[in-house]
Amino acid sequence: MSDNHPDRIGPSGRWLIFAGIPTAAVALLLVCTLHHGLRGIENTFGQNAAPYVVFFTPVVIGVGSMVLYDYFPKRLVIPCGIFGWIVGMSLIYWYFWFGPGAQ
Repeated sequence: MSDNHPDRIGPSGRWLIFAGIPTAAVALLLVCTLHHGLRGIENTFGQNAAPYVVFFTPVVIGVGSMVLYDYFPKRLVIPCGIFGWIVGMSLIYWYFWFGPGAQ
């Protein structure tokens, strides 16, 4: 008999739901740091380092979330992940529709 349960969330689905937590973290950084576009990051880190900061910050958050996933309580993955997706997408939509990114 197969151990496949079609009515349950598998490991890949659980990871995709958990990915809402780093999405919310990246969205929060986007909203808090990019008030004036990339000019603020260029002024802080310099013109040469700004592209690396913009690219590698989400990469580091993503890799950190992969490590955190192994230690995160499995019973909290789904509620925290769904909450993360809601908060993350709400912040991103607000930023680009009504906030500083709408210009």
